[in-house]
Amino acid sequence: MKPVIWRSGLVLLIAMLSGCSSPSVEEPTASAGNALHGMDLSLASEAQAAEIRDNKVDASEYRAAFQRFRECLSAAGYELGQVELKHAMYEFAMPDAAVQSGAEKKCYHAEFNFVDILWQTSDGVQNGSQETQHLRDCLRKRGVEPGDTRAKVDMQMREEGVTLRDCFR
Repeated sequence: MKPVIWRSGLVLLIAMLSGCSSPSVEEPTASAGNALHGMDLSLASEAQAAEIRDNKVDASEYRAAFQRFRECLSAAGYELGQVELKHAMYEFAMPDAAVQSGAEKKCYHAEFNFVDILWQTSDGVQNGSQETQHLRDCLRKRGVEPGDTRAKVDMQMREEGVTLRDCFR
């Protein structure tokens, strides 16, 4: 069966926007406040639980968690294809058979899910994301010099009455 192209964890709006420049995000330290609040963490492996204990994830923890996820799938008989680290996040092809068998879900939740959530919701990753860059461009087109953080950009969008729909048409 044909592999499914995946972007790790959270599905970010317009993750692969064509023609949009994005600043390079190198080794940000992720801190996501309360991003895991209320989530059932019981499926996390001991290693993943240790990485998220302080509610922060750095680049080395993100890479280690992804490697464990990959190794878990490999042990179940599946190999990821086309693995790339783009804009500080892993993109890869997931074999459909791994999804159908449940191995993808089991391995993802055990080794990578919570680390991935903290990483992708961190200020460093959000500030450098393609989506944030596109929103900055959208504000510039409306004569507004955008802020340097995603939180500031979101606040400016609200203040200007600009919606995501306005920017992504």
